[in-house]
Amino acid sequence: MKKFLAFVAVIIVIYSIYIDLNFGTIPAISHASEVKENTKPSTAKKASSYKEIIIKPGDTVLSVVEEVNKIPLSVSIDKVINDFIQLNNGIKPEEIQIGQIYKIPLY
Repeated sequence: MKKFLAFVAVIIVIYSIYIDLNFGTIPAISHASEVKENTKPSTAKKASSYKEIIIKPGDTVLSVVEEVNKIPLSVSIDKVINDFIQLNNGIKPEEIQIGQIYKIPLY
């Protein structure tokens, strides 16, 4: 009986891993909203507005963006990352260094 229960438990774990990897638990962003977001004429204006910030120990791009904007973000994390990369000449968020000045997008 113990072997049977262990077998059932293993099957349930494998099934839940399969579901999580293939479908996930977070809903995907619809493509229609991305297209709508990219066709707004004010997108270029928003991408060009920024604030220069000196990075402190423990700062991440997302934490600094939330701190600078002082409101919950209304844009996706992917958009924040892409805007950061564009404003900072191709520097990725994981490449930021303490004490350096970076341009943080305003939304």
